[in-house]
Formats: sequence, C-alpha cells, structure tokens
Amino acid sequence: MQDSLGNTVTTASAEALRLIESAIDQHARGWPGALETAEAAANEDPALAIAPALQALIHGMWGRRPLAEAAMSRALRLARHASARERSLLELLEHVVRGRTQAGLAWLLAHVRRFPSDLLALTTGVGAYGLFAFSGRSDHNEQRLSLLDELERHYPADDPWLLAYRGWMRIELGAVDEGLWMALRAIERKPQNAHNAHIVAHGFHEAQRPTDYLRFLPGWLASYPEEGLLWGHLQWHAAIAELTLDDNEAALRRCRDVIVPQLPRGAPFMGLADGPSLLWLLGLRNVSGLPWAEVAQHTSCHFASGSNPFGELHLAMVAAALRDRDALAHCRKRLENLVAGGSAGARAAVSWVAGLAGFLDEDPDSGVRSLRECEDEAVRLGGSNAQRSIIAQTREARRIPAATKPNA
Repeated sequence: MQDSLGNTVTTASAEALRLIESAIDQHARGWPGALETAEAAANEDPALAIAPALQALIHGMWGRRPLAEAAMSRALRLARHASARERSLLELLEHVVRGRTQAGLAWLLAHVRRFPSDLLALTTGVGAYGLFAFSGRSDHNEQRLSLLDELERHYPADDPWLLAYRGWMRIELGAVDEGLWMALRAIERKPQNAHNAHIVAHGFHEAQRPTDYLRFLPGWLASYPEEGLLWGHLQWHAAIAELTLDDNEAALRRCRDVIVPQLPRGAPFMGLADGPSLLWLLGLRNVSGLPWAEVAQHTSCHFASGSNPFGELHLAMVAAALRDRDALAHCRKRLENLVAGGSAGARAAVSWVAGLAGFLDEDPDSGVRSLRECEDEAVRLGGSNAQRSIIAQTREARRIPAATKPNA
C-alpha cells in the first residue's frame, strides 16, 4: 500500500496504514500520542516493521535506552518482509537510535535521494538536535537549507511542516524576516505543530521581538499538553524573552515554578540544555536563589557518563557553577576523547571548558581567549544561534555565575 505522500508501506491492512501514518504525523509535530498510535499500528499488523522502529526512535528521544534497543531489534527482525524504502529507513533509524551520527547523516542523504518524500526519515536530520546539527560541520545550516529547498517539489504546496523548517534555516542564516514569515504562515495553516511553534520562537528571538513571542505563547500552549516533547523548551524561550526585556524576576519565576519542575517529566536531553543554560544566564545577571541543586540532580541522574559535545557544554556549566573542578576536568577528558575520535564539535567544547577553568582559576584573560576560540567554531556544536549565544554572553561578562553550595 501507499501512504499519502506515495511511499510504499508493506501491509495489507488499511487500518494499520492509517495508524502508522497518524503516528508519524504526531511525531513530526512533536505531539503526544505517537508512541501509543505506533503501538496500535503494530497490534493491527504485527509484521509492520516501521511501527516498532518509530517506537525505538521515540523511546530514544525520551532517554529510555533499553526500550529503544528492544524496539529497534524487533523492527530489524521484521525487515526481511519490508520494501526497499522501508529497509533503508530502518537502517537510518538504527543509526540514529544507536547514536551513530556520521553514518546516520550519510545514510539520510543517500536515502532521501532515492525516497525524497519520506517524512519520517527527514525528521531525523533537520532539528536543532538532529543529524545535521550534531554532525560537527560548520555549514550544517546551509546544508539543511539546500536539502529542504531541493525537496520542496516532492511535497504538497506550502506543506506546513516543510515550510516551517525551510523558514527556520533562513532565520538561523540571517534572513530573519523571510524565515519568520514562512514560520508564521506554516503555523497558521497547521496550528497544532509544536516544532512549528518552536520555529516561531526562534524567529521572534532573532527579530528581537520578545514581546510578540510572549503574546503568542499562552494562546498556543492552551492546546498543547504538558507532556508534549517541547512544552518545557517553549517555556525556556519565554524566559529568554523575559531576560531580553530585562525582566529578571519574571524569568526567575518561570524558571523555578515551571521549567525546573518539568525536568523529571520531560525528555532528559531537553532538560540538559534548558536547565543549566537558563540558570547560567540568570546567574550572569547576579540573580540569586537559583535552583542549581535540582538541575544538578537531573544531570547526574541522566548524564553521569557524559553526553555529546553540545550536552557537555551544559554539563560544564553545572560543574563550573558549583565550583566542582573535578567534574569540569572529567568534562574536558570526555571531550578530548571525542576529539581523538574525530569530533569537530568536541574541539569547540574543549575551548569552552578551558575558558570556564580559566575563570575558576581567576585568570579571566585566559578564559576570554579560550571562549573566543570556542565562539569561532561554536556552530559545530549544533543547537541554535539562540542557545550558542551563551558563549558570547559569558565572554562579555568575563566571569561565571556561582552556586557556592550544591543546595544553593
């Protein structure tokens, strides 16, 4: 059978096809329910390999490694029944689930040349934490934009999902007005899309329109459940907008009452990026009473063995804020191992750690030099312009915020 974009799906069940297409749509929109809908598709057709593969991808995003591995293994056992498109997709998803970023990106590029309308495949590459962003390439934004624009002809006219992501890459590359217009048009066409709402947040941020985002968010969040993948991160963007308006008290309230309490319920990597960075920015403004203990607990619970270079950037913030030189040294050692393995992004993160160590050692000139080196290569870390701006803000402050005790 074929889905609505013309992709072959190996099933004889129209209901299974409807369910798996709905699950992929929910996943692409960052909407709750994709895992359960994929399970329903698997129950309808136990031989449908894409269903457990999607479940593996979702479990991985939520930090549930054993469940992700088990679901991926189930999918691969079913691969012999699948079409060429599905077998290629399963190979891609296996790379993603098992953390093989470079191999995954190469496979994605080959896959979309053969199957350009495979939306599930494309979702693995284009996000702030996707295969392109975490590739270590300095031109990953340009490469994403080129690919998305090239694929436009294979999707319905003004497809909201594709339109928004094409807009976002324009926003990240400096064509802010055009990109924001595209994002707003996309969310007007399909309001219930959390990734599109996130792109709108970036557009308003880069356009220096924080008040517009703070007006936009409450109405949009009214229909988005708190268990949604991006609920906490959209609140993080609101706190950043409040800081842009110099409303430190509002940002602190949102941090303590909304964002930090969400950490145990949200996707762990989202929390790793959001919690430390927001406390760090508040600390640079000399805001006191920051909940570093809760954030440190989250990072130690989920990332005791470290993370990728972008994640290590944030683990280093926690270590430096708590004046934990041993933890900071462990960050550097893990990153140096990644550099030895060929990670270009890790080199930039090493400079970040060196900069923080310089400030801890009361050598601000050394700290500033290292942070300048990090800035020069920061795009290789992945994430977004908004997230990476913390490097320049730290350099300009010539210090790091302090949480003198773990329960500070």
